[in-house]
Formats: sequence, C-alpha cells, structure tokens
Amino acid sequence: MAVLRAALYCRLSKDDMLQGDSESIKTQKTLLTQYAKEHGFLVAEIYVDDGYSGLNFDRPSFNRMLDDIEVGKIDVVITKDLSRLGRDHLKVGHFTEIYFPMKNVRYIAVNDGVDTANKNNDIAALKNVMNEFYSRDNSRKVRSSIRARAKAGLYRSAFNPIGYRKSPYNHNRLVMDTETAWIVKRIFELANAGMGAHKIAAVFRREQVPCPSWWLHSWGEKDYSKRFENPENKYEWSHTVIRNIISNPLYLGHCVMCKTESIFKVNAYKKVPKEEWIVVENTHTPLVTQEVFDGANEKILNRRRDTTDNFVSPFAGLVKCGACGKALGLRYWTGKRHRIYVCTAYAHDTKACTDHRIFYDDLYKAVLVDIQYHARLAYEDRGKAVALAVKMNAKSEGNKGKSNADRLKTAKKRYEEVTRLFDRLYEDSVSGRISNENFHRLMEKYQNEQEQLLGQIQALEAAMQEVKDNQENAVRWAELMAQYVGIQELTAENLNLLVERIEVYDRRETNAGAEQMIKICYRFGGYIGERIFAAKVLKHPKKEHIRQPEERRRNEEVSLVS
Repeated sequence: MAVLRAALYCRLSKDDMLQGDSESIKTQKTLLTQYAKEHGFLVAEIYVDDGYSGLNFDRPSFNRMLDDIEVGKIDVVITKDLSRLGRDHLKVGHFTEIYFPMKNVRYIAVNDGVDTANKNNDIAALKNVMNEFYSRDNSRKVRSSIRARAKAGLYRSAFNPIGYRKSPYNHNRLVMDTETAWIVKRIFELANAGMGAHKIAAVFRREQVPCPSWWLHSWGEKDYSKRFENPENKYEWSHTVIRNIISNPLYLGHCVMCKTESIFKVNAYKKVPKEEWIVVENTHTPLVTQEVFDGANEKILNRRRDTTDNFVSPFAGLVKCGACGKALGLRYWTGKRHRIYVCTAYAHDTKACTDHRIFYDDLYKAVLVDIQYHARLAYEDRGKAVALAVKMNAKSEGNKGKSNADRLKTAKKRYEEVTRLFDRLYEDSVSGRISNENFHRLMEKYQNEQEQLLGQIQALEAAMQEVKDNQENAVRWAELMAQYVGIQELTAENLNLLVERIEVYDRRETNAGAEQMIKICYRFGGYIGERIFAAKVLKHPKKEHIRQPEERRRNEEVSLVS
C-alpha cells in the first residue's frame, strides 16, 4: 500500500489568539505531526497562515497548498479541526464535499473526528454551521466596538481625507494639512460664488490642481500607479468628488463615521442611512464655517437640474456608455413624460460619442429580469451558477489551469537545470577545461534562456492565480445572488451591492424593429451575459407602450457574451 503524502494545514486568526496556547501554531503543528506519524502518513509539507480570518479564503499558504494539490503533490489534507480550514460553512463545504473529492484528496479534521475516507461525516455539516455562528458573533462584536470608537470621536478610516492628515501622535485624530487645505477652502469659495460642481471640476482641471486620489497616491496610502501612468489623470477631477466634499460635515470639524457597514461573509459594503451616521462635533480644526458650509450646499442643491420631480434613480453612478465609457445622465423626454438616460459625453460634444440613449423604464425592467434570472439560478442550482460565472470570466478553455500547472512544472525544472549548468560552466572556466571564448558564448546562451524561463514562470503563475481568483469570485457571486431570489424591486442599496456597472449600447435596427443591448457587470461575477430587448422609438413617445424585455433564449438559458 502506497504511503499517503500529507499536507498539514495550520491557521491562526487574531480572535483565535485570545484562546491562548491551545490554538497556537506550535500546538497545531505538534498535534498534526504526531497524528501523521501515528497513522503512517508522510508529511509532504506544513502550511501555515498566521493572522488570517477563517472567513477569508485568500490566504498565501492555503493557496500554495491548493497549487500543490493541483500538480498532484498532496494525497491528504489534515487540520486540527474544521474551523482551521475555515469558518464559512458554504466554502468549507465546497472544499470538503466537492473540491477535495474531485482531486482525489482525503480530508481529516482530527479533533472533530471528520475523515472523508469514512462515509458517515454528518457531524461535519453541523460543525461548519457552528463555526460560522462563531464568526458571525465575532463580527457583531467587532461592529459594536467600531461604533463605540466612533461615538468617542475617534477617526478610524484607513485614508486621509483631502485637507487633513492623521496626527503623528494619535492616528485617530485629524490635523489640518497645509498642502491640501487650501483646495477644500477654494471648493467652498467657488460654490458660494454660484459655481456648480461640474464647473468647479473644470476649473481645477484647467488650473492643474491635483485630485484627491493623486494625493493619496503621493502619500503612499493607496497605489494608483496604473491610473497615473498617464500624467493628465493627476488633474482628473469629477463633479461627484466635488459634491461629496461640499456635503461632508467633516470640514466643519466634526467626526463623521459609520456611513457604511460591511456585509457578513461578503467582501462588500452597504450604505447606512444618513440619520444612522455617527457624528461627533468639534473633534478637529474646521476648514469652513457653518455659514460657508450651508451656503455652498444650498447653492449646489439649487443648481442641480430638476429633471425628475424629486425622483432619485437607483442607478446613480452605475450606468455607463458602452462606446466611450462616460456616465449616462438622467433627463426627460418630451415634456417630462418619459425619463431617459443619455450619454453625457455626446450631450456636451456631439463629436465625442454617438447619440445613443435608453429609457429609464426599459433599463429598469431589463436589469430586474436579469437579476431575477441569475438569483433564481444561484438559489436552485449553485453549481450551475458558479460554472456559468467561471465560463464567462475565463480567458481560455476550461483545462487552462491544469495545462498551465504542467507547463509551470516543466519551466521550473528547466530553470533549475540551467542554474546548475551555470555553476558547472563557471567551474570549468576556473579549472581551464573550457576556453574563455566558449565560456562567454555559453554563459550568454544560458543567461538568455534563464531570463526567458523566468518570464515564462511569472506569466504562468499569474495565469494560474487568475484561474483561481476566477473560481473563488464565481463562488462569492453565486452566494451573493442566491440571497436575492424573489427580488421584485430595484433599490440603490441592492443595486450597488450586486452590480459594478451597467453598459448601454446603441440601438440596432432589425427586421423586427429596433433592439438595444445592455451589459451588466456583476460584483465578483463580471460580465455574466448580455440582455437584448426591444427598444422604443424615440420620435413619438406618447404613442408607445413599454415593452417587456425579451428573454435571451426561449428556454430561459442565458445568452453568453463571447
């Protein structure tokens, strides 16, 4: 009987540290090593993730273990208990019931008595749920702690707001930043002078005033290196940023916290109603007076075009032009009878884009139908939903991961061989067994090959990581969508939680009439598919009726974007 190669996996989070030495990495290693010895397993490697939450499955050593499983180095995975593998019962179940069996890998949780080689592992499901309850309780405690710190007036954002820096003596206190405070004051000054957010942004672009994201980048707080490869982006102000600054009570010297809150198990945040924000007054030096603040907000509010009779679109910030990428703005069509989205680039300059637009009602119904379809799919058949997301986001065929793993193994092996040849070549040169001319010729040859191999290895590792990320994101997307089965209404909250962006394309004339396509980019899921629906004629809107968006296939299968 062949000896099974075992991966001993150890994990410790900050919460686990409170349990003392019983959960320590050292204790886990000792227990697992002893277990492997007693049961005749060959320890292939010990994988350790120290300081990682059980809800986070993007752990360095865990991912490295999965890579080794993919290339066939591991026969059995052993952990102290199920919670060391993770505390999300759905994801833990995915590994124990789907992934490990598919890879012919046995899984053992020593203290929980779980062994996938045995048929009866019903206790595992119960343990998974209990572990998740533990994490959920911790999440509530963390949220309570955050709110308590906020009520104490402690600033706890990761980033500095423009106009302020964190005090070097207390990172929970803000002090005025002399480099950027003038920018904030100028925004309020221009707003009080009657200038709108769009015009203020245009003034700053013209005067080449660096935007807030550039300051964060320059302070080393956030990496925007790709964005600022184009030097012009340094001055790319948006009217949304201007409005956010003008409406932020922070500049009155008040600490404003808990405007968003994290969603359990999902790496996303939802907006908290304004009345639930925690505001502590007079915690730092104000940049504007109450009079200046009120005046600017009143003028900005009055300048906003009354396009919708106090109507607030749930799509705000999500709808983009499929041709130029700019935002679509909400307008009225024919005397406030119809709400319509139009390309803002075309509205300002007819040469900048094409004249394509979409009726609000058409967009609403198309997006709702699409979300309903995928939510129902994720709820009824989680595996099919995950497979769909993987397929849509994969950049090549499904066996990419396996083929790349084989190529990576070959490339690494050859890289090691070339490295050994280098060493031998040097020894031959020193001993005089090879001429100086041949030495330099061969050295150049091996060096070029080594550089090519290194580039190949890095590219293959990146491709394999992309495949892995794609799979994980697909699972997260399906879990998120399943929570919205039966959804009947679109709100700003659920749209921002589910959708990254919506792209609207030109209408197309067909034999059956005009049709229009939108692409929905889902959070974690990417562009799952496209939705094509009958487009209304714009010439005589009062004679039209709103047609229901068409399903992409008669059997309700999703029409995939190639």
